[in-house]
Amino acid sequence: MLMLLIQVAIMAVFVIYGLKIGGAMGVGIFSMLALAVMIFVFGLPAGGIPWTAIIIILAIGIAGGLLEASGGLDWLVYYAGRLIQAKPAAITFVAPLVIFFFVFGVGTANIALALEPVIARTALRARVRPERPLVAAVTAANMGLLASPAASSALTAIAILGGHDFSIGQYMAVVLPSGLIATVALSLFMCFRGKKLEDEPKFQELLASGELNDGTSDEKKPEFTRQQVASVSVFMGAIACILTLGLCEPLLQAITTPLANGKYIPPAQLVILFMFVAAGAILIATRISANTVFKTRIFTAAISAAVAVLGPGWLGNTIFMAPENAAALKEGLGDIITAWPWIVVIVCGLVATFVMSQTAIITIVYPLALGLGVPPAFMAAMVQAVNVNYFIPAQPTLLFAEEIDTTGTTRKYRFWLPGVVSLSVSVVVGVIITGFI
Repeated sequence: MLMLLIQVAIMAVFVIYGLKIGGAMGVGIFSMLALAVMIFVFGLPAGGIPWTAIIIILAIGIAGGLLEASGGLDWLVYYAGRLIQAKPAAITFVAPLVIFFFVFGVGTANIALALEPVIARTALRARVRPERPLVAAVTAANMGLLASPAASSALTAIAILGGHDFSIGQYMAVVLPSGLIATVALSLFMCFRGKKLEDEPKFQELLASGELNDGTSDEKKPEFTRQQVASVSVFMGAIACILTLGLCEPLLQAITTPLANGKYIPPAQLVILFMFVAAGAILIATRISANTVFKTRIFTAAISAAVAVLGPGWLGNTIFMAPENAAALKEGLGDIITAWPWIVVIVCGLVATFVMSQTAIITIVYPLALGLGVPPAFMAAMVQAVNVNYFIPAQPTLLFAEEIDTTGTTRKYRFWLPGVVSLSVSVVVGVIITGFI
């Protein structure tokens, strides 16, 4: 056990240093350096590479990147903004729910970056403390990601749990309602968070100086093309196919041939297939060049995410799946975790504090916990623990929320309490739901 603790400490040092100098990409690169130490210094056998997660990320990055390149993402952002602005007084409830569902459909939290200025302006227009809807919206984006059939993190969890006879239908039945209930509970909590906007000195200064502008006077409806609408329709159609075939196994069996082991195409492969089908259909419908994907934020983020998964995922598998380390874990922690599975939430939260990729965290923690006897239903219920990325505030959506709030009410070190509230609610609700499936 001592040697395992030393190896984990070395892993933590490399990961933290990589995060400090290079963000998610730095974590991936420096995890590979730590991997070299584990293999050539400690003599551990090389663990498995998380190929499924990496390919899912790239497939989603290509399809989502082409959606962005075709202008379809602009169409989605515009109408999401219109929904947010429709009820200014209820912005603290409306904005998080809109973002949750749009992230659920698109599979990327980047959509929150485009909508945060809309949220901040709408809050000012309604004289609502901007911190309240902004914090709730950033947190809701993360929760929607774990429920999305187009997100690599959710699909990686589904793929791992699928190996333990826990289907995509069961996963969605737990994670989607628990995430939604936690989002509403967080919005309610945020309604009482901080002073009223009119009591904030910075707001009064801006109001007195005439610098305050909610940015609504010069808004114009953009002109959208048929190609943009077509790309959105194609992408959403692919998501619908993934959900339909993943949730309706008889339909999948009726239209596909079983594999050699008697099972049918797994959800992870369904996602990869339909994401590439969506990419091809977008190219046909919009006639844009395939090379335009390399200039998009979604594809660039996917490359960074793939590296962030490869490094920690491979490193984690090498350390925790090594025979001597696996035996030490089972002997030292197996009985404790079996009796108190809630400890896994804390372990996952600690890993998530330093590893900023949800997919990488799932790749590291989930096989380990399942191997120690934690039920797959509980792992689905506590999946939001991989979103503990607010103690070390480095997430772009979180940092941008602070930057975009001209009143100064949104501060990056005030996300932790709302984050803990949403996590607690989602886990408790998820555990309750598992008792009925």
